[in-house]
Amino acid sequence: MALLLEAGYNGTQSGGREDLSNLISNVDAKSTVFSSLAKKGKKPGNVVMGWQMDKYEDPSVDGIFEGKDVGETGGASYINPAKNRKLMQNYVQIFRRTFRISNLADEIQVVAGVKSELANGIAKKLVEIKRDMEYAFLGNDDADVESGTQNPYTTKAMGSFLHTSGTNGLTDDITVPSDFRIPAASAPTTTTANLTEGNVQDVLKSIYNTTGTIRDYDLLVGPTLKRVFTNFTQSVAASTSNERLAIKTFNQSAESKSFINVIDLYEGDFGRLRLHPTVHINTTATTGSSTTETYYGQTTTAAPFKGYIIPFDKAEIRYGKLPQIKELTDNGGGPARMIEAMAALVIHNPSAFGFFNGAS
Repeated sequence: MALLLEAGYNGTQSGGREDLSNLISNVDAKSTVFSSLAKKGKKPGNVVMGWQMDKYEDPSVDGIFEGKDVGETGGASYINPAKNRKLMQNYVQIFRRTFRISNLADEIQVVAGVKSELANGIAKKLVEIKRDMEYAFLGNDDADVESGTQNPYTTKAMGSFLHTSGTNGLTDDITVPSDFRIPAASAPTTTTANLTEGNVQDVLKSIYNTTGTIRDYDLLVGPTLKRVFTNFTQSVAASTSNERLAIKTFNQSAESKSFINVIDLYEGDFGRLRLHPTVHINTTATTGSSTTETYYGQTTTAAPFKGYIIPFDKAEIRYGKLPQIKELTDNGGGPARMIEAMAALVIHNPSAFGFFNGAS
């Protein structure tokens, strides 16, 4: 009987060709939602940039005596209209990715699925630097001013802006003024295991109490928090045998023979939330070594249980330099490239935002 392979073939036989497809499979397609939705602000004029926040006086029902001039007792008094105005700032951060291709890899080596290792490296690093910025913006790192060789400039991240203390407490050089910090009711620390639909309604109510506006918001959610929203449409577990449960009924056509169970839009009493899943929400530690997805000397940890309620007309990214490719000196080791960007996060007024800040 003939054999499928000739006797003695062991994969290294002289003349045997390797069947290698022109295909490289990379399933990593994580999108950068925040960078795509946030508007692009004007170019910073300095590494530290500022903007002003203001608020109205509380309503007054005080009466005024007839015939009394302003400044007299009973005739009201002069009020500085700018007394509530406060300055907010942030730093520009440098983002950089570099690589080098050896001369053999660049000129001689033929890799299946890659026409040019240099072009492939540039394409990959452009994606990676965009994710670096997304990770920086959606983290909780505090602003840091450059101090010699120890700390570079870091931009204040979303989680630091939206902390109820105005800072995450990691040696922050910029703190949100107390009058413009996010209210505690807008930033619950309830874990995803205990988060209820009532908690979400309370967050929207708190934002409404601050802004007085019912509107649409974009909610950037980690995967764990996204599942919680979908579970709002399912059964509710009773904590006691005598507890009365809320019953929800949903009608769905069975003609398509499909079962659909997803929540992408949540509408409450005080606004609507458009849900955008993201894997880039993270927390930052003050110690650690520099790796591929960290700041210098800091480590980051994914936080899939957190979420940011964002009015995108009050958030922007200011680019000092959009990602640019720079050819570095080749001293004989092969061509090298640097991809660099400079950017800072601007949150116009943190009190208008919401933050699901559970620890798990």
